[in-house]
Amino acid sequence: MLNALDRYIFREISLTWFAVTVVLLVIMIANVLARILSKVTEGLLAADVLFILVGLKVINLLVTLIPLGLYLGVLLAFGRLYRDSEMSAIAACGAGLKALYRPVILNGLIGVVLIALLTFWASPWAARYEQGITERAADQSVTSLLSAGRFVEILGGNAVVFTESLSDDKQEFRQVFVHRDLDDQGSFEIETAESAVYQRDEDTDSEFIVFVDGVSITGQAGGDSYQRTRFSRHGIRLPNDERATGALENSAKTFTELWRSGDQQSAAEIQWRISIPLAAMLLALLAVPLSHSSPRQGRYSKIALAILIYVPYANLLVLSRKWLAAGTIPPIVGLWWVHLLFFCLIAFLTIRRYGFNWFFGRPAAITGASDR
Repeated sequence: MLNALDRYIFREISLTWFAVTVVLLVIMIANVLARILSKVTEGLLAADVLFILVGLKVINLLVTLIPLGLYLGVLLAFGRLYRDSEMSAIAACGAGLKALYRPVILNGLIGVVLIALLTFWASPWAARYEQGITERAADQSVTSLLSAGRFVEILGGNAVVFTESLSDDKQEFRQVFVHRDLDDQGSFEIETAESAVYQRDEDTDSEFIVFVDGVSITGQAGGDSYQRTRFSRHGIRLPNDERATGALENSAKTFTELWRSGDQQSAAEIQWRISIPLAAMLLALLAVPLSHSSPRQGRYSKIALAILIYVPYANLLVLSRKWLAAGTIPPIVGLWWVHLLFFCLIAFLTIRRYGFNWFFGRPAAITGASDR
């Protein structure tokens, strides 16, 4: 059972962890939203899937933000206790390292459970859903991207379309304008018409817009001659990339599917999903000796050092994942050497801060030798 001190420290860590994670998530969502919006404006995605994709990205972001939030949460919570001399008061009451590590480990276990649920279930589901949306977007009609009264870039910016109004099924248009780049040399074609109808050839999977009562202008950008043609009915073929349904990515596969695959890429994905929850617990344990500071140093004095340790740890995990997927290192080495190296760093910092008392099970002063 947790005593009053355990509950107090647990609450401090939990609230700080939640606040830090929310702040980091808001920052990352802004970046994700900007990237998805750029794809919408380029005509690569329909606007109605914008918030769905943002929600799916949030699930993947939480996989990495929860461990980082826990790490900084423990660091900031203990930093406040040191700054306000509460840690000295706790030590004066005879509390040892167990008083610090019990709530930290409990928060770490909660983090491990949350991240495990995300990495083994939610994140693969989100990746499958996102891959399906991307494939459907590549296979959808360009007319689904159009909106009345505004210029819309479609097909990766190769064409710009404007229509004053369109039918509910987006098959018929009024007052249509289309600008197309014909090649990389600056050749272009402009089509304007009173009305137009969308058609699709199911045999060739080609898309056409058939203009009625319009004008076609072709020429070279910067040139001094243009060809102008008036027509009563004219059709143009919209550029269209070859569509194909891709194989399911490793990030979208379930743990069972990865285990049955047995290849290097699947082994790398399995170890990655196990490593993230393990990293959350290791980061929480590291934050305990790293958070030690005198009241004069302030709450945020160790943030820079904490980030300098976190960045190489995260980068080494990503690099080892790539090495394992490429077959550069064997699965028995995999990502485990990075965790072992990090654990040694935790042991070194803990011994340096609190001495060997914690190792032999004897009480250790939580304020450390540097306070004397």
